[in-house]
Amino acid sequence: MRIGYFEIFNGCAGNIFVGSLIDAGLPLEELESHIEKIPLKNYKIQIERVKRKVNFSHSVSGTLFRVIPEKGKWDETVPYLRILELIDESRLSQGQKEKIKEIFRILADAESKVHGEPLEKLHFHKIGQVDAIIEISSVVIGLELLGIEKVYFSKIGISNPSNATIEILKGLPVIMRNTPYEITTPTGAAIVKGFYQGYNAFPEFVLEKVGYGAGEREEPSPNMLKFFIGLSKDSERIVVIETTIDDQPPELFEVIFDRLFENGAIDVSITHAHGKKGRPVFNLKILAPEYSFEKIIKTIFSETTTLGIRYRVENRILLEREIKELETKFGKIPVKIAYFGGERVNISPEYEICKKISNEKKIPLKEVYLEIYKNIQKI
Repeated sequence: MRIGYFEIFNGCAGNIFVGSLIDAGLPLEELESHIEKIPLKNYKIQIERVKRKVNFSHSVSGTLFRVIPEKGKWDETVPYLRILELIDESRLSQGQKEKIKEIFRILADAESKVHGEPLEKLHFHKIGQVDAIIEISSVVIGLELLGIEKVYFSKIGISNPSNATIEILKGLPVIMRNTPYEITTPTGAAIVKGFYQGYNAFPEFVLEKVGYGAGEREEPSPNMLKFFIGLSKDSERIVVIETTIDDQPPELFEVIFDRLFENGAIDVSITHAHGKKGRPVFNLKILAPEYSFEKIIKTIFSETTTLGIRYRVENRILLEREIKELETKFGKIPVKIAYFGGERVNISPEYEICKKISNEKKIPLKEVYLEIYKNIQKI
């Protein structure tokens, strides 16, 4: 799995994120071809190789990314709802649209709370101009073009943050810097929160590339972030959460399962046992990403009668997998193929599709499975 890690101890901004992606190998021409799918005009993109001091005696070269709007072609403010319309009207993929809108929603919620304005009346000023739209879109698109499947961040450096930045960064790990100006912008903070997967969840990886993104200001802070690209090992860290429940009606567990999956659980299971005083008990076990831990335990305490939980962090190994369509007498059926070390080791039909065929044709489900396995050699 290809992963990305942003080192943002010295702060971050939208243009610095994009600069680091380009410096790490993102082709500008390919990025621009995607950005042109958004119905925006009257601007140009410029990149420049610059040097920024990282300590008293050394400088590092990086890429400075600029969006330059044409003077007089843009309004002073842009309605939040108009930004959403622009994204929806674009020819970007649905996944890209949703992630871009998610990040703008983080910005909008913070600005709405700080300024006391409802979202439908909210107007962005500087952050709503063409530069923010392109910067946020470029990060979403750029990570996809680079093949990054998961993104991680260091602690976030802040100094003299705006009220909106403070609101966005609530719940995220930060480092206070002694710099006489803002080093993390609302746009930069929103990008972090939009991709955030937990500070302690970063796995081991084999380093492939590094990119340096630079900001406009040269001194006194480094005003630069590093972006590392690498391949993670086959294992990943998850948190295992368990609790024993002896005083809850069993019919409530259906809703509990739904709530846990809604809040990020990977798997949920129940085993029956006998507890103290010979009582029958339910042992509830949840597997979840580390970044979902807080939401999972909040769900457990609000939806069950338990008074405590047990948890531990474990490693798990996942096989590489892909889904292919298999031609059968019932039509095309998707099957999941798993690989270990590049060798195919498992094939699994998509259960829901097979069940639907079974119900529609009034045939046993195992007959659908037998048809699939009979045609496996076609893959």
